[in-house]
Amino acid sequence: MVILHYLSISLVCIGALTMAIAIWTSLKINKTVAPELRGKWSLVTRFMGFFLVGYCAFIVIKLTGVDYFLELITTLIFLCGALFVLLIINLSRETIDQLDRNRTVIASVNENLRATTLDLAEKIEERIQTEEELRQSKTIIENIFNSSIPICITSINYEIIRANDAYYALFKGTGAGGGKRFCYDSRPGAACHTEDCPIKQIVAGKDQVVDDYLKIDESGKKNYFIITSKPFRNAANELIGIVESFQNITLRKIAEDSLAMEKERLAITLQSIGDGVITTDLNGDIQLLNRVAEDLTGWSYNEAVGQPLEEVFHIVNYATRKRLENPVSEVIASGQTVNIIPGTVLIARDGWERFIADSAAPIFSSKSKILGVVLVFRDISEKRKMESEITKLDKLKSIGLLAGGIAHDFNNLLAAILGNISLARITAGSGSAVDERLVKAEKAVMKAKGLTQQLLTFAKGGAPVKKIISIEKLLRESVIFALRGSNTKYQFEIKPNLRSVEADGGQISQAVNNLIINADQAMPTGGTITIAAENCTLRPHNIVSLPPGDYVKVAIRDKGVGIAEKHLPLIFDPYFTTKEAGSGLGLATVYSIVNRHGGAIEVSSQENIGTTFTMYLPASAQQTASEKHAHKAIHKGSGNILVMDDDQDVCEVAGMMLTELGYAVAFARDGQEAVRLYQEAMKDRHPFDYVILDLTVPGGMGGEETIKELRKIDPEVKAIVSSGYSSSPIMANFREYGFTAVAVKPYNIVELSRIFHEISKRAKG
Repeated sequence: MVILHYLSISLVCIGALTMAIAIWTSLKINKTVAPELRGKWSLVTRFMGFFLVGYCAFIVIKLTGVDYFLELITTLIFLCGALFVLLIINLSRETIDQLDRNRTVIASVNENLRATTLDLAEKIEERIQTEEELRQSKTIIENIFNSSIPICITSINYEIIRANDAYYALFKGTGAGGGKRFCYDSRPGAACHTEDCPIKQIVAGKDQVVDDYLKIDESGKKNYFIITSKPFRNAANELIGIVESFQNITLRKIAEDSLAMEKERLAITLQSIGDGVITTDLNGDIQLLNRVAEDLTGWSYNEAVGQPLEEVFHIVNYATRKRLENPVSEVIASGQTVNIIPGTVLIARDGWERFIADSAAPIFSSKSKILGVVLVFRDISEKRKMESEITKLDKLKSIGLLAGGIAHDFNNLLAAILGNISLARITAGSGSAVDERLVKAEKAVMKAKGLTQQLLTFAKGGAPVKKIISIEKLLRESVIFALRGSNTKYQFEIKPNLRSVEADGGQISQAVNNLIINADQAMPTGGTITIAAENCTLRPHNIVSLPPGDYVKVAIRDKGVGIAEKHLPLIFDPYFTTKEAGSGLGLATVYSIVNRHGGAIEVSSQENIGTTFTMYLPASAQQTASEKHAHKAIHKGSGNILVMDDDQDVCEVAGMMLTELGYAVAFARDGQEAVRLYQEAMKDRHPFDYVILDLTVPGGMGGEETIKELRKIDPEVKAIVSSGYSSSPIMANFREYGFTAVAVKPYNIVELSRIFHEISKRAKG
């Protein structure tokens, strides 16, 4: 029982101690509970205090042994315990309700707080991002500002607010260290302290000012910059200065200067070359043309640029007169160079027509892309005319082969005929009926000689036997002779002091006769032919086939039917004629004669208006030699003559004529025989006084080789060269080859006597 007694006391003591701790804890909690629960919580604390007092009383009673007090106290304690439990339950219920309400409030507050927290976190994130962007922007701005491009911020008072290192590296020694720095001290220029100052212009309201700046460094090297100035404003958008950036354009400037020089050289080159140049874009619109192109097309640069090529470059086919398509489209389509067809004629703006040769080529970029077309063309009218002249000469050369082939033999026949007629006239006696017939026969032979000579004009070589003649006298005599018996009138327009010409009078007279006859036939109902002559001086390229110099210009004009345009290029061709009874040799003969005299002939004609033939003959600085009148008398003589000719008939008739004149005659068939006979005669001391040498000996030594051998034997040999035709110029320049005189086949006894008479007179004189 004692153990239980003390166990009870121990347990109550423990309970009292626990209650004391609970009271202490409750007092602390009371300070933190909600105000509305604080009174009730204090009541709980008092109950616990009561219990603590009960526990203590129980212990005292238990120790003193008064049991009835113990029972009373125990009963009270249990009653109070029941009330305490009831109070605790009620308090717990209210606390739970309050806690629910508080939890709801707290949940709402927490929700709001969570939303606020999320919003704040988002704003914080945005602020962090903004700050990062600002930091990056600032970094970028700083990087830009501190880049290699010089940048300077200047106030409206010209003070440099800030400039980067690139600026100070460019403008060294300008006070980059400290203190106030002014733009006009840093980089003085032409715009400083003037109305062109960028600051003044920006203040005046401009949004941007761009200007050039030149800086010359210590080595003298030039550096070019473009300065771009823009407004610099503060946070209140007030203008406080300008921001200037400096772009180095030295390389670009050098390239531009080089390009400008290249462009100038190109322009000078284009203006200097003799070809016309036109460039177009891909649409065929003209972009450029040079001076020659301006002259050929009749369009000026300003008028032509921007025009379609077809408008300026008007080309047609010469034969069909149909317009030709310009080659630009073909070049663009093919990407290849295109040449125009021969016979293309360019019609200028004023209607002037020119033959042209041209080519069109694509203009490529550096990436091989076609940018346009360049057209290069030149006037080949003169060249075409020259080619026409060459063609005529080729045709004359062809007919010359024919003429040369028959000339030698035909003239030998004429020589035999004419010689025999001459001898027959001597035998018949002057004035007899037979002599009259022989005279007519002789005239017929002389006409045949003229026809042969006309054919020989085409032969290669056959240089005219020239002498100084009065062209005025020749014109008057030839015109009067040619129009004798015609109903056509003539008039001369010959300028005074007309110069002489060095020419073959017979050939020039023949040419004039042919032109006069043509003019006469062009006016079947009559009319007037005008013969004009004057001195003229030709400059380079005045006449395509003639060198510059002094000439006599002879123009023969008629007012006849004219020549059709299509026939004009053909009139000088051998055998070309529009006349039913024409031979086609008249104008070809004229052309050949004038050409062989170093001259030229031109023609202009309009149908039903008239035709003008214009001859240019080289003028001579010498005066006309005094003419020697031909004598028809036969001069007798004496001496030994050697005749070398391959034609037996010629030898025979020549021997008879020479014998009639009083000479002793020997004959040789070729040069070898002539040299041998000449040597033998010298050995026998009966040398030949004269030698007549035929220039052409088929299959043997001719006159040119024979005279060389004879001069070796006898340097004083008197040789007469004789021929009806030769491709050699010996007949015209016989003295240069060692001959004393010339005898043109066919010749008669009068001509032979004159030749030997003149040689004899020169020897005596």
